[in-house]
Amino acid sequence: MIECFFAGSNTTCFAYGQTGSGKTFTMMGSIKHNNPGLYLLAARDIMKTISKYPELFLCISFYEIYGTKLLDLLNEKTEVKCMEDDKKKINIMGLTEKAV
Repeated sequence: MIECFFAGSNTTCFAYGQTGSGKTFTMMGSIKHNNPGLYLLAARDIMKTISKYPELFLCISFYEIYGTKLLDLLNEKTEVKCMEDDKKKINIMGLTEKAV
């Protein structure tokens, strides 16, 4: 996934399932058991790769799909909107981006 991202593709990691089925553990992992989740593993790979490209910088955003709502996880779960532009590109309007 990270290689595709740096090759110019849009990438998404989507966790779906019932409450209690392990989505959070898969994404976050466990520090206590030295078991990194997908977030940490992807971040390590991204930081390693981005160091080869000094002209690039990295921003992040996180949102949660809860029922029919999209919630900005970097802005106190403020509701944001999903819109499609005239080129069929999906944009999350109002989503917070943070430089890392």
